[in-house]
Order: sequence, then structure tokens, then C-alpha cells
Amino acid sequence: MIKIVMADDHNVVRTAVASYLAKKKDLEVVGDVADPTLLPGVIDNTEPDILVLDAHMPGHRIIKTAKYLQKQYPQLRILVLSAYDRHEYIVGLLKAGVAGYVLKSDSLEMLVRVIRAIAKGDDWLSPRVVEILIESVRSSSSNQITLTPREKEVLKLITMGCKNSEIAERLVITVQTVKNHVSNIFNRSEERRVGKECRSRWSPYH
Repeated sequence: MIKIVMADDHNVVRTAVASYLAKKKDLEVVGDVADPTLLPGVIDNTEPDILVLDAHMPGHRIIKTAKYLQKQYPQLRILVLSAYDRHEYIVGLLKAGVAGYVLKSDSLEMLVRVIRAIAKGDDWLSPRVVEILIESVRSSSSNQITLTPREKEVLKLITMGCKNSEIAERLVITVQTVKNHVSNIFNRSEERRVGKECRSRWSPYH
């Protein structure tokens, strides 16, 4: 059984998703919370395999929460389920170590597939999330960001829909090395985006 904890401040969403997941024979929802500050206690008591975490919960810094949970519970796999597809949320949470990012506009059946994949050790992003990241990298690349030959290979395979394990197999490298390359690609993209915003904000012509 894959043990799951749900964290979402919207009671209807949390209850509906938990009810759907509970119908699957290999999934068990062992806890649910509306307040992220309660997560350590719930995780200690239930020892879940996966935490399904909403990316935007008013009054809480979810990226900080994700970093803390990954440090305290390194075996816990965090799957973000969110209505937000903003670049800063996605990149920030990926940097925090989450294993997946799925949008609430995706189907519940996709959510089930992602949970099963993450439980096996794979990382997974919603197709729309991948599009956002790729668009960001392409935009940044057109503004003088240079990728190494290996990073270009990794990015190409991402655009083909390959998972980290598949990329590792094709390039004959470890999954951790793939993750490092992906992190480098998006870190450069984020640095470039922030740099452009700062230059625009402090331009003497504004």
C-alpha cells in the first residue's frame, strides 16, 4: 500500500481528492490537514510515503515548508497539487526537492498515475508545467544563456516527455546526475529572469 497524506486548505478539494484516492486498492489516505504547521505531527504519527501538498495555502510559505519537510523526512516524497502554474512557484518548489508538480486542472486519473510513479522513485511534472519550464528556458536561451552539450541533450529529452529514469538510461548516467542537470538548467533560467526584472525595475529610463 502507498500511504498518503493530503494537505490543502480547501476542504471540498481535499475531501474529494482523498475520497477518490481511497477507492484505489493500492492507495491509502492516512491523514489530511488544512494547516501546514500540523504536518510534522501528522507525518510522525502516520509515516506516509507521499505527501500531496497544495502550493498556495494562505498565510504559509509553502516553499519553506517543503524544504523543511524534505530535510526532516528525507524518505518522504512530496507531490505538489496546485491550481497555480506560475514560474516562481514551480522553480522554487522543484529547488526545494519536491518529486512532482501536478495541476488541479489535470485529471484525477493522472494524479493516481503520478502518485504511483513517484512511489517507485520517479519524478513527474504535469505536461503544462513542463511547457512552462521549457518556454522559460527557451526565452532565457535567446538572451545569451549558454547550456552545455549534455544539458541540451537532457532538455531535448524533457521536451519529448521522458522521465528522469528514462533520460538516465538513454544517456547512460545516474538519475541524480539528470536531476543535477535539470536543476542547473532552471537555475540559470531563474537567475536570468530575476536579473531582467531587476534591471527593468532600476532602469534610469523608467
